[in-house]
Amino acid sequence: MLPTPISEAASKRICDYMNEDHSDSLAYYLEYYTNTKARPQDLVMTGITNSGMDIDIVGKKGERRTVHIPLDPPLESAKEARQRLVNMTWEAIEGLGLSRYQVDRYVLTLGQLVAVFGSLFMYYLFLAPRAYVPYVSLIDGIQPFYRLFCISLPPFLHTLENQLLMVPLLDKHRVHGRLRAKWIFACLMSGGPAVKSFKSLVAQEKERLDGQMKKQ
Repeated sequence: MLPTPISEAASKRICDYMNEDHSDSLAYYLEYYTNTKARPQDLVMTGITNSGMDIDIVGKKGERRTVHIPLDPPLESAKEARQRLVNMTWEAIEGLGLSRYQVDRYVLTLGQLVAVFGSLFMYYLFLAPRAYVPYVSLIDGIQPFYRLFCISLPPFLHTLENQLLMVPLLDKHRVHGRLRAKWIFACLMSGGPAVKSFKSLVAQEKERLDGQMKKQ
């Protein structure tokens, strides 16, 4: 049985849907299937046929470069397009070493608050005017070198945790933009508790997605 050609109207409908809601998938397609990196906001899907799709990369001055991605095997009809594009998205994500489980929100936990206020209280003890600090005799008994060490330790550790733990997690779980900035700031302020909170959200998303797949 011969494939049913995808009409221009169906192609436009599919392209509009991908451009409006799944521009990140377009970036995954380009990077995985053509080894071309581009930002999602610079991509426009311009057409899809039974045998392939075209994605335009829009430059800073409005210039466009079209990249063609073959569909193998070809689509039998437009009805197959949605599931094929979903499958290609998962294939590209896993092929790029990314995770299916994407974190799409930030959650402030008690652990993060305790870590932040603990650091602030320590700074208060060491840096505030002596008249406003409790246990002055105890604090004054600490050598200047150790005071400096205690003050410098939290930001150093939090920066280390951010670079070695949080940033790789954000990359793997496809967190970008303002949400990425929130998680980085949270880690710089609280360290480990922010990483723990992020991993907890990953576990929740894994449970949700795996549950959906079992029902299908």
